[in-house]
Amino acid sequence: MFEITWMEIAGETIKIDAVVYLLWCIWVGWIFSTVGAFGGIMAGVGHISILGIGAWGKKLKGTPVKIGMYNDAGKYITDHIRFSNTLLTWLNSLSSTINWYTQKRLVWPAAIAMGLGMVIGAQGAVWGTGGKLGVALYKGLFGLCTWAVSFYMFYQVTPRAKASKSKGREAAKRFQERVEELKKEGKLKELEGITNVKYSAAQVEFDFFGEHFVAKNYLPFFYGLVIGFITVLIGVGGGFLIVPFFTAIGWPMYITPAVSALTVFLNQCSALAGWFARGLIFPIAIVIGWVGILIGSYIGPRTQKYLPMDTLFVLFGILAFYVGLRYILAGFLGIKLPP
Repeated sequence: MFEITWMEIAGETIKIDAVVYLLWCIWVGWIFSTVGAFGGIMAGVGHISILGIGAWGKKLKGTPVKIGMYNDAGKYITDHIRFSNTLLTWLNSLSSTINWYTQKRLVWPAAIAMGLGMVIGAQGAVWGTGGKLGVALYKGLFGLCTWAVSFYMFYQVTPRAKASKSKGREAAKRFQERVEELKKEGKLKELEGITNVKYSAAQVEFDFFGEHFVAKNYLPFFYGLVIGFITVLIGVGGGFLIVPFFTAIGWPMYITPAVSALTVFLNQCSALAGWFARGLIFPIAIVIGWVGILIGSYIGPRTQKYLPMDTLFVLFGILAFYVGLRYILAGFLGIKLPP
């Protein structure tokens, strides 16, 4: 509808539809700020398939170029997709963090602990895998990680998962009840959030709607080292690995997206520093995506409180399963399913 240049490389001009990109990024911003995950995955779907940049990586595979540390146009485009995902997720996580903070649902000490580990892991992925992935392999890995998101989402609605997180679910239930109460009174701005936050080098603790939560800092840090590497490997934010950690220790879904947002922001800052150092060129068109991200991430925290937790898990689990299947088949077997 409205084509603009994404990049010029090896004598070719890659164009995208600006309107489609804007609308897609509104969706990306909303989904990440709503559940604290899946934004990077959806950013990747947009760049690889919706905009068609992945096809250019396959077309130009082996074509010589000289851009920064790159001499293969196909591998440059693959890393550029990862880089572009990171640019979107960076702003998404920053905007979401600010919005969650104003909603009084951000446990920032826990996010800092995990974020420090992810910063280190991110650098390992940038310098260990940069320039080494072709588009097909990247699509396959991307699909496998998307499936991990799907299985996590479905697990959360099982009786076993619910039983292991009774405190979080009790707090979430009281939170929903309070939302309905204040909504009827026209006083939703008075909604309470996290209280009595206490932190030290060893742990963080806080209260949320009648329940007390505690988390040790060393566990998020070491977990962050691993997921920092994984997320930069596939060019996503990592919310699909961060949110499961905090829900697994019993935190309610109404606060885990906030922790995820700040953690992802720290990780993406580290990843961007590495990609720029390798010579990746900033795509001016990303600004259009940023506008969409800001719109979506503003809406997310303000609509999430009206949505049942199980509905969110099932909806995004189904979506993640199909998206993952498409990329696994396309990347590893060369089979294309309809969009």
